[in-house]
Amino acid sequence: MRFKVKAVIVDDDQEICELLQFQLQHLGVEARAVTKASDVLDAVKQESPDIVFVDMSLGEADGVDVFHILRDIRFMGALVIVSGHPESVLRHARDVALRLGLDAKAPLKKPFRLQDLRRVLDEASRGPSANFPRVLKPCPEGLLREGIRKNWLEFGFQPKVELKTGCLRGAECLARIRHPSAGLLFPGQFLPSADDDDLHELTVRAAEAAAKAASLDLGDGVPLRFSINVSTRSMQPALILQLKKVRDGAVRPVDLILEITESDLGGDSSVCQAFATRAVLHGFKISIDDFGCGYATFERLRRTPFSELKLDRSVVAGCSGDRALRNICVATIQLAHGFDALAVAEGVETQEDAAVLAEIGCDIAQGYLFAPALPLEEFAAYVRSPIEARYKTKS
Repeated sequence: MRFKVKAVIVDDDQEICELLQFQLQHLGVEARAVTKASDVLDAVKQESPDIVFVDMSLGEADGVDVFHILRDIRFMGALVIVSGHPESVLRHARDVALRLGLDAKAPLKKPFRLQDLRRVLDEASRGPSANFPRVLKPCPEGLLREGIRKNWLEFGFQPKVELKTGCLRGAECLARIRHPSAGLLFPGQFLPSADDDDLHELTVRAAEAAAKAASLDLGDGVPLRFSINVSTRSMQPALILQLKKVRDGAVRPVDLILEITESDLGGDSSVCQAFATRAVLHGFKISIDDFGCGYATFERLRRTPFSELKLDRSVVAGCSGDRALRNICVATIQLAHGFDALAVAEGVETQEDAAVLAEIGCDIAQGYLFAPALPLEEFAAYVRSPIEARYKTKS
C-alpha cells in the first residue's frame, strides 16, 4: 500500500534520517529531514506535512522543544515519536504532546520494522489529523459571532457505537464554521476568542441541530441520544430553559446529553455542579468529557449527577499495546460503572484498541475507526446502513 502523504523527519542522526526517508519513499511518502530543532519551524511551514516524525534526543535540544514549536504554529497533522528510549519514557513524552493539543500517535521504538511504519501511516491517514488543515491560521476575534450572524455555522454528527454489538446509540454534535474565504474552520480556531454570549448561542444552535437530526426517520426505530458540549461560561439557568424549549418543541422527542469537561469540575466546581443538577431536574443527562486529562477529585465527581463518563483519547489511543494505558482504562470503566454510568471511549482509531475496550467492559466508543463527524445527510445514511457495514469487534 502506498500513502499519498508528506512527512518531515526530525532526528540528529543523519543516517537515521536517510534510512527513514528511504523507507517512507518506498511507501510513497514524500519526506524531508532536518537534524536540528531550530530547523523544524521552516520545514513545517514550507512543506505543510501530514505527519512529523520526531526523535526525543536532539543534541542540545530534545523532542519536547519540537512539541512546543508545533504547538505554537498550531500544527494539526499527526505526530509520531521515533526513539530508542524505554517505552515508559516514550509514553510520558506522548502524554506531553497530547496535553499540548498535538495529534500524537503511538510511538515507534527504534529499531522498528517496515510494517510498523505502515501501521503508523495508516492510522495517520484515517485519524483526526487527516481532516484538518496542517497548520491552523489564527482567526480574528468575534469570528464565532460573525459566523452565527451570517449563518456560517455547520454541525457534524460523530456516531457513538455500542462496542459489543456494533449498534448505533447516538452521536456527538460538533460545530464548524464554513468561512467564505478561509474554508472550513474548527473549534480550536473560533472558540478561544468567543465571548460568553457567543458560547451561549452556539450551545442553543447545537441543540437545534440535534433536534433536527432526531426528527429524521432513521429507520431502525431505536431512539438516539445526541450530545452537545456546554462551556462553563454558559452554565446559567437561562440556558437550561432555552435548551428545554428546543427539546420540547422538536418534531420528534430528542434525548439530549450535555457534555461538561473534567477540567470544569477541577476549578470552581459549584457553578458546574449546580448547573448539572438543574439540568438533570429538567430531564437532561450529563456526560463528563475528557476524563483522565483533568484534575477532578472523587468527591467532586460524587457530587455531579452524571450518567456518562468519557475516557479521554490520551488514555484510549494505544491502550491495546500499552499495559499502563489499559490499566487506566480498566480503572476508569470500573469507576463509571460504580456510579451506574456508561463508560464511553473517545478517539478510538484502531480495531485493536476497540477490541481491548470491549473486552474490559467499555460500553460505547466514538472515533475515526467508526466515522468522523458527518454532515446530517451522511449521518442519516450511516444510521440506515446495516451493522455489518459499520463495525464489529473482533471475537
